[in-house]
Amino acid sequence: MANMDYFYDAQIRRYLLQFMRIFGEFKVSEGKRDSVTYYNKVPVRYSDMSRMVAHILTKGGENMVNSTPFIASSIQSLLIARDRTQDPTLVSKMQVAEREYDTGTASYETGQGNLYSTDRIMPVPYNLTMQVDIWSSNTDQKLQLLEQVLILFNPSLQLQQNSNPLDWSNIFEVELTDIQWSNRSIPAGVDETLDVATLTFVMPIWLSPPAKVKRQKIINAIISNVYKTDSTADLGFDSDIYDFFRTIDGSMETQTITPNNYWVSIDGTEATLFKNAPTGTPAQSVYDDGTTVKANWNDLLEVLSPQGADGSFAGAGVNIDDIPLTTGSTLQLNINSDIESTSLITGTVVRNSIDTAKLIFTIDADTLPSTTQTDVTRIVNPSNNYPGDGTLDAVATGQRYLLTNEIVGDNWGTLSADIHDIIQYDGAKWIVSYDASEQTITHYVKNLYTNKQYKYENSAWTSTHEGQYNPGYWKLNL
Repeated sequence: MANMDYFYDAQIRRYLLQFMRIFGEFKVSEGKRDSVTYYNKVPVRYSDMSRMVAHILTKGGENMVNSTPFIASSIQSLLIARDRTQDPTLVSKMQVAEREYDTGTASYETGQGNLYSTDRIMPVPYNLTMQVDIWSSNTDQKLQLLEQVLILFNPSLQLQQNSNPLDWSNIFEVELTDIQWSNRSIPAGVDETLDVATLTFVMPIWLSPPAKVKRQKIINAIISNVYKTDSTADLGFDSDIYDFFRTIDGSMETQTITPNNYWVSIDGTEATLFKNAPTGTPAQSVYDDGTTVKANWNDLLEVLSPQGADGSFAGAGVNIDDIPLTTGSTLQLNINSDIESTSLITGTVVRNSIDTAKLIFTIDADTLPSTTQTDVTRIVNPSNNYPGDGTLDAVATGQRYLLTNEIVGDNWGTLSADIHDIIQYDGAKWIVSYDASEQTITHYVKNLYTNKQYKYENSAWTSTHEGQYNPGYWKLNL
């Protein structure tokens, strides 16, 4: 026989507490003193008590009389409700989407957050019968309390045992079924002036087994194919063909949608996550301008946290900082204009202990594009530096420099070269090895001084992988 895990949700206790709250604010008038009417709040308590507590309240004697007025409630019976029994194997599935939560500002935003799937199992019906004893020392007290109570039940009162919107049994009713005006059978000590009125209530309740809550994986990209044309006539539309749009041969346009519009900025060994799509301004200059806000990598790691074999969420009660980000976790970057390109630059990522908006990114050089130009010794500004000046080595055959400015002056001999050119010493003189002004395709070169790769594109040299990556052009693999 399989062992059932311990489970206790204090459901009957909540029903009792909600029931007792009905009687928690009643008062009785104690008369007037100096033309001011004074009221006494009537206490309510659950009547079950241990023998030790009863012994203390009576001070160890039989002649101690309970104070009045007060209201005592107790369970008279708890019976299974066969007339309300339904399919015990029923499982109701609910899909729930949270609003996006900003941990930085501790507030909810307008975007979609985590997605959950909840399996609710059919609860068990019971009829809970409650007994309420109203203790009074005179008829006036009894009449005051009964009138306040009885007017509420016509014939029932509806209560809510909890605030969970997914609990299909949180609403229940309390129905008054019987009134016993006086009950002298309850021991009242030596003082027979105490009187007890007994009210009987029935509550149809439900006891629910635990629900299974599963957190769904985040969708990073949705790709849909859309026909791109101005007119169906251009496609040869024929209204007589029933499934024309299912079998059509024509050009298609691919659209990629990324929920929350997260984008990434790569700067050296830092991968920074942002919430809003970039507007063309370098990411580093718009951290605090109010339009672009850094996001928390933990927001993504939380929804990507591992699930059990049965699909249940394994991260419940787990500190977000404990969610795995192993040495095998990678960040992939698409440097191509084609969003479906499979030629991705890959690097390993680990947590940044200082800034949760950043990951430490270590690129895998083998995933970079192949170089098309011979490696350069260094990137230099020829207006500030020249061979043998203390910054650059003395001239030697094979030295190659990528220029960030045109050559002005005679420190480079008779060489004439422009910005973005690559120059080389052939053993006798400096020559232009790569004339940027003549290039029409993308070229790649490695800087031996920093071991970084650069590409020449759109009439400028830039880092091959550093920069901004719009939604859909990056992927995190755990």
